[in-house]
Amino acid sequence: MTFWNNFFGKEKNNKSENKEEKKNQYDLSWIQPNQNPWNIELLDLRPISQTMLSSSKDPKMASNAISYNQEDGLIFLNQNPKSNKSIESNLSFPIDSTLENGVLFIPSSMENKWAIYFHQNKLLFIRSWLREVFVVAETTEENSQLNVTKINGEFTDNETKEFTESVLKFLIHSHILKETVPAPIPIELKENTDNAGLWAFSSFGNMAQFGHFEKSITYSTESKIRSHSLLHIAIARGELDKIKEELEKGANINSLAGDGLSTLQWCLGNKTDILEFLLKNGANPNIESVEGATPIMNAVQSNQMEHLKMLINNKADVNKQDNRGFTALHRAAEMGHIEIVKELLRNGAKKEIEAEGHTALSLAKARENKEIIEMLE
Repeated sequence: MTFWNNFFGKEKNNKSENKEEKKNQYDLSWIQPNQNPWNIELLDLRPISQTMLSSSKDPKMASNAISYNQEDGLIFLNQNPKSNKSIESNLSFPIDSTLENGVLFIPSSMENKWAIYFHQNKLLFIRSWLREVFVVAETTEENSQLNVTKINGEFTDNETKEFTESVLKFLIHSHILKETVPAPIPIELKENTDNAGLWAFSSFGNMAQFGHFEKSITYSTESKIRSHSLLHIAIARGELDKIKEELEKGANINSLAGDGLSTLQWCLGNKTDILEFLLKNGANPNIESVEGATPIMNAVQSNQMEHLKMLINNKADVNKQDNRGFTALHRAAEMGHIEIVKELLRNGAKKEIEAEGHTALSLAKARENKEIIEMLE
């Protein structure tokens, strides 16, 4: 949000009016309702969450915290939450037409406290240091919405229904959608900001930049939940048998991953056999990423001639434009890929297309690439 872009560059010292406050070690400040998009009082957690490092005397916990790099989450499917608590819910989140089984968020450091997966219509929330399932949310899908119908387990001990749902919403928006949103903190910690900040850091790590003490708040978003699907993962690993297996199970060959890229774009780091297989089995050569980039643009950027030729032979449009208006030829000219420029021109790439005031020629001139300039003039 624009507010946070402006706020991050400034130091705020807004204390709640008419409130007696103890002088705490971290001196966390309050952000007033009229100074944030949610119109509620927020606690600035950054002096703790953005400066403190996590550590553990237990080497197993430290190892667990960073053990998720190759983890697809299937190992957690048969693990039940520690708490037997179960609540009905009606939360909804935007998705593409379907949400594919796979990875939603994996920890990359000890400051990330949760791993999140989606399998068999269930959201799995794993406490990263413990490698234990804390919450399993049952879901349905309808009209490009993921509907949470039941939440099994708890994120903390003896929490209310409202708090369970608040934490789930926060984890979805902060971890999966990568949005800066306030984290829920138990109301009983409000009078001691040090304790509140340390609790938030222990619970959510460096993802908790701001905290709130409301029973519930609404996070609005235009982003969609997408997974690094099992199909995407198999493609990245070059595992053709696993790719076939996932397609036989009904995986969407044209789905976008959590990074907004298609299966074709994920396979460009492999040999052309994976690309060829996907194209023969229905992958759209002109599929667009979230930013409007097509596989041919990614092949150009990575200077992969064989992949480029295969995409062109399968009717990839060399003149497609991304969300900013740039084409594959723009990219090739700017990056100085001489042979790629020649191949694009041989296949009908248009020199005159302009994006943000630039043609392929103007980009080549900016790079002073004489050979490409001569081809484009």
